[in-house]
This record gives sequence, C-alpha cells and structure tokens, in this order.
Amino acid sequence: MAKRFDQQLAALQRAVNDPSDRKGRALIVKALEGKSGLLIATATGAVVGGDEDDPVVDRGLLELLPPAFFRLMEDPVQRDPQCRGKAAIAKALRRAEAHGDEVFVAGVRHVQREPVWGGSVDTAAELRGVCLMALVEEHHPRAMVEAARLLADPLAAARTAAARALGASGRTEVAEPLLRLRVEAGESDAEVLGECLRALLQVAPRENLEVVARLLDADDEPAAEAAALVLGESRLPGAFEALHRRAERSVGRRRRVLLLALALLRSEEAWDYLLQLVEQGSRGVAVEAIEALAAFAHDERLAERVRVIVERRAEPALTQAMVDGFEVRGR
Repeated sequence: MAKRFDQQLAALQRAVNDPSDRKGRALIVKALEGKSGLLIATATGAVVGGDEDDPVVDRGLLELLPPAFFRLMEDPVQRDPQCRGKAAIAKALRRAEAHGDEVFVAGVRHVQREPVWGGSVDTAAELRGVCLMALVEEHHPRAMVEAARLLADPLAAARTAAARALGASGRTEVAEPLLRLRVEAGESDAEVLGECLRALLQVAPRENLEVVARLLDADDEPAAEAAALVLGESRLPGAFEALHRRAERSVGRRRRVLLLALALLRSEEAWDYLLQLVEQGSRGVAVEAIEALAAFAHDERLAERVRVIVERRAEPALTQAMVDGFEVRGR
C-alpha cells in the first residue's frame, strides 16, 4: 500500500511539473477532488505558478480548492495530518488573491490536535497564520479580531504570524494598541517579541522607538537581544544613539549583540563608530567590532577599510578575526 501511494505521489509530482499534459492534468484534478492531504498539497503546485510578484493562475483548478479544503476539515487528523493540504490550499488561494473568505475564516480558527507520545500537539499554527494574513490583506471586517485572538495563541508560531500580520495591516489605530498590549503584558518567546517590536516600528515608528529602546536595558537577555536586532534592522533615525549609548557601557554577549545591531544600521555613522573600535578599542572589543562588520563581508569597500586598520595594528587576534569574518565568509 505504501509503495503504491509513493508511486502515485511521484506520478502526481511529474504531472505538476508539466501540467500541460492531458493525462497529467487528470491526475491533478483527481488529487484535488480526493481526500488525501498530502496529494492535495502536492497538486496545489499546479494551481498557481509564475513569479512571486506575477503569479499565473489556473482558474479551472483554483475552483477546486475551497471544496478540497472543507473535505479535509472532515476527519482532519486522518485525512490531513500536519495540516499540509489545508495550509497549501490557503497559500495558493492567498497567492492567487482569490476571495476565499470561508476558507480563511475557517482556517484561522482551526485547531488540530494530533497524538504524540505522552499526549497531543496542535499542528495547525501555520495554517492559522496564513489565513490571518490573507484576511488582513483582504481587509476582512473580522481580520483585526482574529489577529487579537491569535496574538494570544498558545503556540509561538501563531503569535509570530499574528504580529507579522498586524505589522502589514496598515491599521495603526488597531495594530499599535494590540501589539503594545502583547509587549507590556510580557512575551516569553524572544522570536515572537522581536516580531511584535518589528511590527510596532512598522505601524508607528516614531511613537515606538523609545518603547523598543527601553527593552535594551531588560534583565531578560533574549528580550534585550531581540530589541537590539530589531532596532538595527529598522535603520530609523535615533536608533544609532540608543544602541551606541548601551554598547558603550555593556560587556560580554550583550555588547556583541549591540555591536551587530549597530552594523545592521548600515549607516556611515554606525560603521565609522565600529571602525573606530577596530582601530582604537581593546583587543577584545576590536575583535567583536570586526565580527559585527563581517555581516557585510560582501561590501568590498568596507572590507578594505577593515583590512587597512587590521594590518596597521598587526595583532594576531585581529588578523584571525578578519580572515574568519571577511575572507572566509566573503568567498
């Protein structure tokens, strides 16, 4: 049975790779009209093709997706373990910019507990996140309500998706208070916190720069690191001063993260400061500054500036950091 299914899956994949073949298209249609989540997930590859920014949609196959989704919602653990089929359908509908409100509303609320050793696990976090983003992009009237609910989801992946959707929503009057509440209430997962902070700077950068900067002083190391990296990625005016001030008085891992965040600003001011540390800082600080700048090892002008300073100092530790960071990574 397993061998036959593998052969069926391989034939379907070949059909997806060449959907112009009549027999292959029949296999795709049969899969989309069936009850196997894995086969349906594979078949969705033929529904939307082309570039990410210029999708090519097969409208005939597209019509088969909503019925397939709700078919998989019946006995979902048996028909669609890991939610592979349902998630693939939601992604295809979203990419095709199809009006799949019924699918997205059902998907954003779907919880699928599957048995594991010692209990069960919810496998629908990705599905909920994809459906929420689709609702936000469609400006669905309940999108912000669903975002608020998902922002309190037990699974970090779902909360991350909620923060990302709020950041993309353009609804500052709703997104900002929801995100601020999540941050102020406390978020134990550093990745989720980072996404919340990133979204805050996306929807209201001027108002939330200091909110993010305050977390640089947090006792919680992952929270402080998340704040630093988000500030660095933001490249906002004022981010340099916040990061520079903390870097000057920090040590150890926190200083290394702050220096990396400064490098991520990609401003002349930030890079000049780091180059100054390479030139005048203690051996340890200089090495950390080189490691931070090495995130941009592909920048030939920057690499040359670092190389000149390192050669002038002629210290083995700095030379090794230069080789490891710029010559090895830049290849």
